[in-house]
Amino acid sequence: MSDREEVARFQRAIDKSGFVRLLDIKILELEKDHAKGSMPFDEKYCNPYGSFHGGALYSLADTIAGVLADYAGCDVSTVEGSMHFLESVKDTEHVYCLANVKRSGGHLITVDVSITDDNDKLLDCGTYTFFRLTKSDTHAS
Repeated sequence: MSDREEVARFQRAIDKSGFVRLLDIKILELEKDHAKGSMPFDEKYCNPYGSFHGGALYSLADTIAGVLADYAGCDVSTVEGSMHFLESVKDTEHVYCLANVKRSGGHLITVDVSITDDNDKLLDCGTYTFFRLTKSDTHAS
């Protein structure tokens, strides 16, 4: 089970980004090898066809995967990210990003992600790779 204080601490860290606040991304769970976050469905995040814009979904996945990678103890920078947009995202109150560590090496951390709707329907999936930088201030005692 996620530690509420850890989730709150990491939420404060990502809320320093105006972009994350604009997208209203929330961390729901944070564990050693797993994280979950959400973003509300809002027409301001939609493409001209009324479904979630792929860039907004990519940003949600990059943010939650990055939080999980950062939770390993180092600041990280995205090296590469790929998404497979499987379904149009409509008719949901929120979208959820599930992130799982695929591999954690000395310099790189690879995270698999999936995006689901309120009914747990798989909408998108992808993989992100992060480079470990320096010890994270988020982890300072």
